Amino acid sequence: MNLHNIIIDYVESKQSMGMRFNSEAVILKSFCKTLGNVDIDDVEADLVMAYLVGRGPITSFWHRKFEALSGFYRYAIGRGYVRLSPLPSKKPERPKPYVAYIYTTEEFHRLLAATDILEKSRCHVDTVTFRTLLLLLFNTGLRIGEVMSLTLADVSPFNNLLTIRETKFFKNRLVPIDPRLGSVLYDYSERKHTTSQNEHSPFFGKRNGLALTHTCVERTFRKLCNYCGIHREDGARYQPRLHDIRHTFALSRLLDWYRKGADDQRLLPHLSTYLGHVNISATQRYLTMTPELLSEASSRFEKYALSEVNHV
Repeated sequence: MNLHNIIIDYVESKQSMGMRFNSEAVILKSFCKTLGNVDIDDVEADLVMAYLVGRGPITSFWHRKFEALSGFYRYAIGRGYVRLSPLPSKKPERPKPYVAYIYTTEEFHRLLAATDILEKSRCHVDTVTFRTLLLLLFNTGLRIGEVMSLTLADVSPFNNLLTIRETKFFKNRLVPIDPRLGSVLYDYSERKHTTSQNEHSPFFGKRNGLALTHTCVERTFRKLCNYCGIHREDGARYQPRLHDIRHTFALSRLLDWYRKGADDQRLLPHLSTYLGHVNISATQRYLTMTPELLSEASSRFEKYALSEVNHV
């Protein structure tokens, strides 16, 4: 039986059960495209291994591809489409967890200033759009997919409120924003949106009016980082990413609480809700220990220790 047809059946069966299954579907589609128009019986182990390994070293993506294919082959074997799985019996060790890049305030300002170069290039995104998008990301910590999914109806500058719909965990949430950011979004809307658009129109768009794509935004951001000389020199596999802005936002909130002497344990659940996480442990993964955070934590502990000494 044709590999492509079985993959379609498998994805549809998962999604019919209420699962989003988008990332797995993308992996399986890529697998099918790599192998071509073949029957599932003709898929050999060396072809599968070549797809898993790809062009670079082993990353966490290797394991995501393996898990997606494992689920697919359990489905295919259970329905008698194939007798054995061509997946390797042993998996390599998972790579060390990725450590997010934390942007400095100075780097943020450089990125904003660098958006001017977009007017002088053939980029699909103009300066005003990308500058506004960066301001929104750095000031809210939203996922880039959430920002690109915003419609005109989702942005309420007068109420300083964003509506985030159908997020990563199938939930809608309201995100309050600073009035200054609300003014920025209002000015952008007045400048870019026309009367022909409706409430379902994308809030951010390309020069041609079409919705932004993830690839377009990622390429534009990489262009700005290269222009600003923002890069990693610690041997990390990935250079600074858009998603690292989300980590930077979360860490900045914690640093701000430390400096103000606020009760971070009481406030963490609020940050978790704001970011759209299902629990605090998901938020804690964003709180990378940096020199600034370590310094503030040490200062807080020192004050606590001295107060305890005074009570002895």
